Amino acid sequence: MLVSGPVAQEKQAIWVISVIGATLKKLRDDAYDASLSRDGSQIVFRDSVSRAIWMMSADGGQARLLLKPADGDHLFTPTWFPNGKRILYGKYRISNGETVVALESRDQSGGDPVPLLANSNLTDFCLAQPGRLIYSLREPAPNQYDTNLWQQRFDASTGKPEGAPRRLTDWTGFYFGNPSFTADGSRLVFLNGRAQSDVYIAELANGGTELKSPQRMTLDDRVDWPGGWSADSKTLFLYSDRNGTFDIYKQGAADRSAETVVSGPEAKWAPQASPDGKWVLYLQWPRPVDGVPAAAGKLMRMPLGGGPAEVVLDVKGHPGIGASGDPTNSVAGYPSFRCTARGGCVLAEADEKQVVFTAFDPVQGRKAQLAKVPGDPDFTNWDLSPDGSRVALIFFDYKAADMQLVSFNGGAVQKISAMPWTELVAVAWAADGKSLFLASYSSRGTSMARMDLSGHSKLLFKQPGLDIFSMVPSPDGHSLAFGPVSNNGNAWTIAAFPGK
Repeated sequence: MLVSGPVAQEKQAIWVISVIGATLKKLRDDAYDASLSRDGSQIVFRDSVSRAIWMMSADGGQARLLLKPADGDHLFTPTWFPNGKRILYGKYRISNGETVVALESRDQSGGDPVPLLANSNLTDFCLAQPGRLIYSLREPAPNQYDTNLWQQRFDASTGKPEGAPRRLTDWTGFYFGNPSFTADGSRLVFLNGRAQSDVYIAELANGGTELKSPQRMTLDDRVDWPGGWSADSKTLFLYSDRNGTFDIYKQGAADRSAETVVSGPEAKWAPQASPDGKWVLYLQWPRPVDGVPAAAGKLMRMPLGGGPAEVVLDVKGHPGIGASGDPTNSVAGYPSFRCTARGGCVLAEADEKQVVFTAFDPVQGRKAQLAKVPGDPDFTNWDLSPDGSRVALIFFDYKAADMQLVSFNGGAVQKISAMPWTELVAVAWAADGKSLFLASYSSRGTSMARMDLSGHSKLLFKQPGLDIFSMVPSPDGHSLAFGPVSNNGNAWTIAAFPGK
């Protein structure tokens, strides 16, 4: 069997496992998404460092670059045509909030690109008998976590599409993930899975160096994320799609249910209290059209004492891929903002190459630009220091644990290694401004650690099966809210898949 991923020591690699004796042989480090040609002679894969598509022989030798992604493009799932003449792959880009997802093929030299399909609701695909693409598309809200199967015919020699796409299923309650056919094309197997995020709160003890038993606050089976705390650290703002679209809620640390703060047809994210405690601030986008998120939104304010919501400023972009069922597409990303009682408010916006930080006032709107930082926005995350003087910026990497402290006062960027915490997915400043909370992803569950600014760290929490992508310390430093994702799925088969 050919396998790829973090099989051992949490390092991306391609392996061969013998089904006789279960011996394990590594073919290549820093590689994943491997696909074996039908004749078993070649492997096409993605490089986990450059994120380019490569090809090598079945024994791991003769590796060569096939396709390097263009600026802003992300390549995924390279797959051989059944006749072995061409390679199909997916690519997506997010530009000014607009998500573009497409499939195209190339010959074995990496040339002759031929578009096959473009649909921003695409979630997965596979090839059936020669000349037949089977793919899944996300349904519009309120069934945005369901997908259905479609097909597209194409010329098996050239890769050019033939005819119009055709819908194959009209089911509810299913997500067609990782579809695959038997060799004769008669059976389809897929993973019908669901992922959800929840909000947990835990007490920080011994000066924040220990985390007492976390308690789950949200008990629904939808997507819930922590936003920010009230000034007195007694109430947490959160956002959830429990009623079909993302709305804003607040909940006391000891309460079992949440109170609605803002609701409506628009998507509303990341609520936080203004520095003076008079407003709740949040991001808002119009309802997606055909599952595609809007390319621009607004930063809103609403009086905490009640009253109508008002626009603070316009924002460009929308985080994440609108068609993906992954809850992490509704947390972090750009545009995003942070507010602290002492440090004011900062907005972060990004293009394909850099992140731009801008100060803003909840009433007066945009102020001065504070800093520009190079970096791929799809692989960075940030948080504002309690005094508002700098941001901590982390970079997701399978091998490195790089961080930067970027000053708004014109000082040099301070670089810190958070080793051994690689694959950094979230960062949050502690209330004292002298240390940071880090979330380090792994296939065995995310680790939450606390690290001082010299790089000394301590593990706070790790539980298999929970992948943590959001952390929000309370202003008094006594509590930590965080948002883990849990996954649940089963393998299904369609035993008599239609052949036409």
